[in-house]
Amino acid sequence: MNKVMGILKNKWFIFGVSFLNAAYSAALCFFAYAVFFYDIEYTNKVTFAVFYSVFSLLIGFLMYYTRKSRLTAVFGMLNMVLFLPTLLLDWGNWPLLIPAAIVTLFGFFSCRMNDTFKTVMGTVFLLMYIVAGVAFFLVMNVFRIQTVDTLIGQGVSPSGDFRYYIVDMQNNASGKTVVYVQPNTLDIDHGFVKMDCTIKRLIRQVNNPAVIECRWEDTRLFINNEEYFDETEFITFEDGERVYDFSNGTWTYTFFSLDYPLFELINSMTETIREKLSEPVESETEQTVTDVPAARVMLSYLY
Repeated sequence: MNKVMGILKNKWFIFGVSFLNAAYSAALCFFAYAVFFYDIEYTNKVTFAVFYSVFSLLIGFLMYYTRKSRLTAVFGMLNMVLFLPTLLLDWGNWPLLIPAAIVTLFGFFSCRMNDTFKTVMGTVFLLMYIVAGVAFFLVMNVFRIQTVDTLIGQGVSPSGDFRYYIVDMQNNASGKTVVYVQPNTLDIDHGFVKMDCTIKRLIRQVNNPAVIECRWEDTRLFINNEEYFDETEFITFEDGERVYDFSNGTWTYTFFSLDYPLFELINSMTETIREKLSEPVESETEQTVTDVPAARVMLSYLY
């Protein structure tokens, strides 16, 4: 028994065990990536809550056991940063947020480090969360047009590679009907958790009232009998396998795809400035070209 206790209290053994805390940092990285690029939905929320709570409890025990290790302190501070995107982008997803918040805070406050350094880092993290929260609130609630979106139609192409969906978007001033196209095979199913792909392309939008009728004909999507999308333009073959090609820049990769008046204003001002700056250069070039023959004529008269 004494030998076992000696091993458990050995600083090198504790240092080795502290590497296991990286599992939680990896989990936070995964969820930060998932909430940004996917729409997470649960097929069994209770199962996920139990599984993730047990996993968090085990990691919390490891953090307490290895609290004197400097590596645990590093993971504790890293987790404070990695948890922020999930907190902001997936607010309300309590089966994920509550265990992650408890373990993240417990890991930071339980690890052994210099009190002054911990106070400074705690202040920095607190300010980081406050500033990021305020900025995110302003972007999502002030600079973005608030809409009420209603799904009114959807369909999958005959090949199964793409899907479309029609959304009625209403705001306080007006409304519009939009048609998006998405890849249909990039969703990820983890059993009790599904991650729906958010990559999409806006192919049609009209002001309300509007009548939108979509239909697939082989690889082409027709809207009101006009072709708007051909999936063969976005499919390539690598080693005989079909691969999506989103390199033309017309696809959005996150849920940040609604209207941002501030960003649109900045872009329009930037384009205007570029046009104004390019006009004098073009006019001077044209003037130089046209003035050369005139100069030669004057010289011919003089000599």
